[in-house]
Amino acid sequence: MIALADTFAIFSTLSSGAAIGPSLLAVALWELFWPEHRNALPFLSRWVSNFSLFVLSLACTALLTPSLTWLTNMVLERSPLRWAPGEFGFWLHLVYACLVLDALNYVLHRAMHKFPMLWRLHSLHHSDVSLDVSTTVRHHPLEAIVTASIMGIAGALLGCSAAEVAVYAVLETVVQLVAHADVRLPRFLESAVERILVTPKFHRMHHSSEASETDSNYGQVFAFWDGLLGTSSGLAEGARAAIEFGLKKFRDSRSQRLDQLLLLPVHIFDPN
Repeated sequence: MIALADTFAIFSTLSSGAAIGPSLLAVALWELFWPEHRNALPFLSRWVSNFSLFVLSLACTALLTPSLTWLTNMVLERSPLRWAPGEFGFWLHLVYACLVLDALNYVLHRAMHKFPMLWRLHSLHHSDVSLDVSTTVRHHPLEAIVTASIMGIAGALLGCSAAEVAVYAVLETVVQLVAHADVRLPRFLESAVERILVTPKFHRMHHSSEASETDSNYGQVFAFWDGLLGTSSGLAEGARAAIEFGLKKFRDSRSQRLDQLLLLPVHIFDPN
């Protein structure tokens, strides 16, 4: 029954997009009516490409989910770090899972930048010449498969159930939607969370076209991993327009077409 419940939880969460849709719509409306900056670049063609990639990634993930969930549960049953629910309580175990999974995601994100084969997939996300809520879901479908597989299997090895992986995925998505959006957090909120959570000012540095800034601020939910491990480049305090987003070699309109984006792993070699 536990395995069945886990399967249903992760499948319904990741394949239907029900947890992502309302959050994406809310942040998009926030960005539309109260943007921090008015983006001068045409956004329609970018949004068509970005959301087309999202649909393709979602479809691939949905096809993968049943087998991945089965594998996750099998690995979890054999994990030396598996906790029985009664030992520490549901909520404490969920907190543990979110911290462990975010640390794992930080390591995976750094690996995406360090290893050429992984960078070939992840570079599509960084090739967006602007930055808004749609950039959040701009990932190559193959990257979505790699990420889901590693997070599910490695997470299970660390004692996290498929349901906890799904809960973390929702948390990460919400934080990343805000982090990519052209919005400004209220000053009191920014001051309260900027050392703990990934914020728009923190994540904008990661999308800079400058390699030294791209290879920093890897945090997905929690920003303190970068502070602890020396990969933080601080906050984008100045005008957002001062940051050039994207990759220097892929800025023309042709390279932003959907067909070319899907072929980007064939053409990309380095982040510059």
